[in-house]
Amino acid sequence: MAKTYLSAVKYEILANYEVQGVVEKPDIVGAIFGQCEGLLGEDMDLKELQQSGKIGRIEITVKKGKGTTSGEVVIPSSLDQVKTSILAATVETVEKVGPFEAKVKVTKIQDTRKEKRETITDRAKELLKRMQETQGAMESTELADTIKTEIRTEKIVNFRNLQAGPEVETSEEIIVVEGRADVLKLLSYGINNAVAMNGGNIDTPLIQLCKEKIATVLIDGDRGGELNVKKLASLTKVDFVAKAPDGKEVEELVQKEILQALKRKVPYAEAFKGGDNNFTPSFESRPRFEPRNNFGGERSFTPRHQGHDNRPQFGRSFERRPSFGQSQGAYPERRSFDRRPSFNGGERSFAPRNNFGRPSFNGGYNAQPQYTPMQREEVVPQEILDMKKEFEKLKGKSKARMLDDKKKKIKDVEVKDLLDALPKQKKKVHTILFDGIITNRLVEAAEGRGVEVIVGVKKGQITPQKVKTYTM
Repeated sequence: MAKTYLSAVKYEILANYEVQGVVEKPDIVGAIFGQCEGLLGEDMDLKELQQSGKIGRIEITVKKGKGTTSGEVVIPSSLDQVKTSILAATVETVEKVGPFEAKVKVTKIQDTRKEKRETITDRAKELLKRMQETQGAMESTELADTIKTEIRTEKIVNFRNLQAGPEVETSEEIIVVEGRADVLKLLSYGINNAVAMNGGNIDTPLIQLCKEKIATVLIDGDRGGELNVKKLASLTKVDFVAKAPDGKEVEELVQKEILQALKRKVPYAEAFKGGDNNFTPSFESRPRFEPRNNFGGERSFTPRHQGHDNRPQFGRSFERRPSFGQSQGAYPERRSFDRRPSFNGGERSFAPRNNFGRPSFNGGYNAQPQYTPMQREEVVPQEILDMKKEFEKLKGKSKARMLDDKKKKIKDVEVKDLLDALPKQKKKVHTILFDGIITNRLVEAAEGRGVEVIVGVKKGQITPQKVKTYTM
């Protein structure tokens, strides 16, 4: 493009000339200005157009031959299409340069903006291609989930090497939860003073932190949660205990359930003694047994060994003093799970059981016993137990390991990335070991990829699937 003094060049007039003599550039320029003067009026006069900035500096190339001169003329224009075309036709009227015959022929009027647009388009394609190669395409839903996760993760701080909310350091009270996912769940509901216990791997900084602040432990609604809080209480000070509904993990709760659980917190000294709270009585907290019937008499079960918080010693025999015509006899040590004995054909049978498979009575007059099935312990095959050492290496690190059918490692990933990494794995995954809770979503994803075994720390509410699940 020719050099001009215009702020914006829209078109360029390109013309070839031939002069039957030897001339210089000023001669050609003078001939163009002189012979075009006055042809189209003042508004199209070349001098006026150049002074007003409507056309730019005329550029000329000169090639001298044997007695002739030829070359190219370039006239930049900021006029519209019509006036630029008229100007180009006017240039062709030049017939002489000095005393020599001359001929001028316009070859092209080119739109400089079109060239710029093509250049911009080509460059934009190149930049877009480079960006897609380096970053990769991302679905809108995946992008939204990523942004939400990053916003929530930004709030987690590393306080004394503990995963915690941003207000743990300044708050007088802290809420101790079992893992990082629980801290994230509380953060999403505006509770910013939570700190992760990291399961059973209790670190020294957490022990010291509980001594410095009022510590409330929010545990999952399972037996593992009770064991974790008892271990923590054996190492440091625990002021209060709150518990998720039975069978639910803290990370599965909605905001209302979390607030209700925290509202119903009880002092640790009362948490496992039974009574009117939400905790399932443990082996250390069985209720006293003093029932009374309505069959015209009283019966009592007096334990042979006293002095243990008036609790019966299960597995031992009891004396029974019936008062409705039955001879005295020893109370049986064990009752069948599906048998409900009656007393001499009475109007009702009375054989309730608690979660541990032993008799349990609420006590008091006209007490209505509750029947709940016995929880059976999980039977873990030996081939799973053989992987315990390998599983222990993952605990506390939020890592997941994928194994083939020969129990050889395929790949280690972060627990939070497991659902995304599983579909991308080219090798056949037979077993997954991971430091986390086995959820229904994970089991469904694993079944879709042909995974046969999942081993985790805990189990959530799982719908029966083909995938076998175990906990270490």
